[in-house]
Amino acid sequence: MAGTFGSCCTELKDAMSGEEFEPLITVGEEGVLYMSVGLVDLEDEDEPGMVDHPVFFCPFCGKGLQTPDEVKAKTGSDDDEDDA
Repeated sequence: MAGTFGSCCTELKDAMSGEEFEPLITVGEEGVLYMSVGLVDLEDEDEPGMVDHPVFFCPFCGKGLQTPDEVKAKTGSDDDEDDA
């Protein structure tokens, strides 16, 4: 599934461009594709923070973009949410 995020369809590429607004689908510093799914109030901050979740499939064309194992490897996460 390796490749450039946004190369699967023009809709994802446009959604990530953020030319007219701050994009809700972005690539994090570790190379993981995230979608903002909510807001959370943060102490000591005037504006709410974004809650991001990894995107595994393109929300527009359905192409697989990254796997949970690839995300864990990139983020160094050892959390097993499936075991909870």
